[in-house]
Amino acid sequence: MSQSWRCTKSSDCGDYKVFKVRQDDCESPRTGRIHNFYVLEASDWVTIIPVTPEGKLVCIEQWRPGTAAVELELPGGMIDPGEVPEEAAARELREETGYAAKAFTRLGSMSPNPAILTNRCHFFLASDATPQGAQELDSAEAIDPVLIDPARIPQLIADEILRHGIIIAALYYYDLYLKSEPGV
Repeated sequence: MSQSWRCTKSSDCGDYKVFKVRQDDCESPRTGRIHNFYVLEASDWVTIIPVTPEGKLVCIEQWRPGTAAVELELPGGMIDPGEVPEEAAARELREETGYAAKAFTRLGSMSPNPAILTNRCHFFLASDATPQGAQELDSAEAIDPVLIDPARIPQLIADEILRHGIIIAALYYYDLYLKSEPGV
C-alpha cells in the first residue's frame, strides 16, 4: 500500500455555502517534493431508497445545474449540523417527496470522491414508504416524485436516463442488501 503524504500547510480559500475550499500543501513520500492540492470540505449526505408497500421505488426528477438537465434520482441531501444520518434520511424523504416510511435500514456509506471531497454519503432503505402530505421544498427546489418499477433500473442506467453516480452506487448497495436478505 502506498505511503501517506505529509501535509505541511493548509489554507482556507473560500466558503461557498454547500462546501468550503482549502489548499493543502503536501509532501510526496516518494520524491519529497511539496504539491498543492485543493480540497472541498462538505457536509455528509444521505441518499434514500424509498420502497412503497407495492414494491415501487419513489424516485424524483429535478433540474440540476451541473448538467443543465432534469435528472432522475433518488431523494437525498445534506445532513444538518446536530442531525444523525437516519434523521436526515427521514427529513429529506418527507421534504422532497411528501412520503414517510415505517422503517429505515442503513445500507452502507461511501466517499463520493476522495480525490477532492472530505465527506461521506450514507445510504438508507426506507421501507413501506407512503404519501403523508405535501412536499416541503425550499425556494431553490422544483422536484417531481415518480414511482419506478425496480425491474426497470438496469435499463434506465444502460440508457443513461438514470446517470447520477451516487444514485447508481445507492442502488448497488440496495441490490447487495436484497441478495443478502433471504425472502426480501
